[in-house]
Amino acid sequence: MRAPLVALALGALLVGVAHGQDKTADQKRADAAAQQNARGAQLLREGKAEEAIVELQQAVDAAPSSVLFQSNLAYAYDRQGRIDDAVAAYRKVIDLDPKNAVARNNLANLYSKKGQYDDAIREFEDLLQLDPANATARANLESVTRNKGIDRQRQDQIGAALKAAEASPKDPRPAYETARAYARLGDADNALAWLARALELGWDKLDYLSADPDLAGLRKDPRFTKLLDERRAQR
Repeated sequence: MRAPLVALALGALLVGVAHGQDKTADQKRADAAAQQNARGAQLLREGKAEEAIVELQQAVDAAPSSVLFQSNLAYAYDRQGRIDDAVAAYRKVIDLDPKNAVARNNLANLYSKKGQYDDAIREFEDLLQLDPANATARANLESVTRNKGIDRQRQDQIGAALKAAEASPKDPRPAYETARAYARLGDADNALAWLARALELGWDKLDYLSADPDLAGLRKDPRFTKLLDERRAQR
């Protein structure tokens, strides 16, 4: 089981806007950007990530050098599951503020989610060089290093399972083991494809499919339910 990593929440600063009639154009743009950031932060707290992103992107466009606005945008992307966009946004935060511990920690977590363990390890190591006493970064570095080893083992298991399936193309057992190997790695598409092949080849332990711990991650997928229903209907 992969060890969980700790993501650090961002404190979205709600910048007040001064009132007055003698503001310059630059001040007015800065105030407008601060208001958009404030609206975006509020929308994030309400769980409206998509709407928050619209406001925060406008704030960033108006004030591209703001570490705060860019950080909030990155966090919003992450909340919405737009991992690649979040990575790009956090990289911009670090370009603006290389010592930003929250951005480096969260960027490393995103790299880990993508399976880019070497990149995650590099970010945590860089963070610890900047802040050797950062306990969260140290714990996350240990976790991601352990996860890298686990995934390497699972990749090796997939390789072995594929060889066995290739050697016995008409045997449902190797196909089923390949499905399990992919499921353990979190690759639902390949896991379901191999599970379908195992069923086509005659795998008939349908009750166990609902109990096999290796397939736990698949059971929420409607394709898994459809496969079982179709197979049961053929009996």
